[in-house]
Amino acid sequence: MVRPRTRGRTPIAIILVLLGYICYLHWTESSITTSSSPVNSLADIQITTETKGWAKAGLPEISIYQRPLLPVPKEKMRVVVATMTTGQTTYDYISLSNKIGYVNKHNYAIKVDFALPKDFVPLPFWHKLDMFEYLVRTGDYDWIWWVDFDTVITNTTIKIEDIIADALRDEKNPDNIDLLLTSDCWPLNAGSMLLRATPRLLPFLSSVWKCGDAPKEPSEQDCIRDILNSSPQERSRAKWIAQKKMNSFPEEIGCYDSNNLPWSPGDFVIHFAGAWAHLKGKAKRDPYGVMMRKFHEWVDKTELSGTERYQVLGEGPDDKGRDENVVTVTVTETVSNSAPTAGA
Repeated sequence: MVRPRTRGRTPIAIILVLLGYICYLHWTESSITTSSSPVNSLADIQITTETKGWAKAGLPEISIYQRPLLPVPKEKMRVVVATMTTGQTTYDYISLSNKIGYVNKHNYAIKVDFALPKDFVPLPFWHKLDMFEYLVRTGDYDWIWWVDFDTVITNTTIKIEDIIADALRDEKNPDNIDLLLTSDCWPLNAGSMLLRATPRLLPFLSSVWKCGDAPKEPSEQDCIRDILNSSPQERSRAKWIAQKKMNSFPEEIGCYDSNNLPWSPGDFVIHFAGAWAHLKGKAKRDPYGVMMRKFHEWVDKTELSGTERYQVLGEGPDDKGRDENVVTVTVTETVSNSAPTAGA
């Protein structure tokens, strides 16, 4: 029998390595880099969620939190994508594989929550504020991209940092902009938002929470809008960009910003907000699933391949005997870029 060399020393070495690793984990979780500027210092900001939120209710029990697969160089922007879903859908695989494939391609982080914290009181969509606060407090990111679960990233070649750079290029004080937002046919759609992961975002989140305590219980979207409109100072922290930049709607959901442009091949992301109110017939049984299955085939393509594509829509056969639940689209040519498909 061959005996291991340095038999007596190996356990001691292992113990020392483990102790060092535990100390490292403790330091990275507890330490936060602070700034000398009061507005940017976590030390000068009190707990923002007084009666709600992760600081009081705790973190959700079911969550995916994947950090970048590779170290992010110091000169690169640190981006995290955040989304949530609290129930099973017919498009879970499409949505998750699409988003995880995208973040892996660009070395971003991703956080997906599948449950609410215990004793969470507000409606589920308010939990996104918990997620913002958590990600800000890690100190690990420069920007957060919140994107609703009922979305498909249809052009994975577009980078978050390029959207941000383009939006801030003409700003006199770009470092003062903390939110990049879009409207639709309403002043704000909170289904796709970019937030700077700075400590000065926390008092803003606190104000949004307090707005939600109003007797009429407004949505988090309404409260974000109202707080931004409450003063010139609050308004100056946000910039609205074109809907097609990061929150396109399909023709089936004709609720567009002032540019009045629906999604088209090559757009970054498509969002099916309010699909339940727009689709008809059998499609109304699973409106979001219908739209997700239809458009995930467009990932990184400008046209679809094949001679026909079918999509369940409509109400039943017409007077000619054709089943109008099936819409036929004839495609004669395919043009696809070389980017890999994420979520198809």
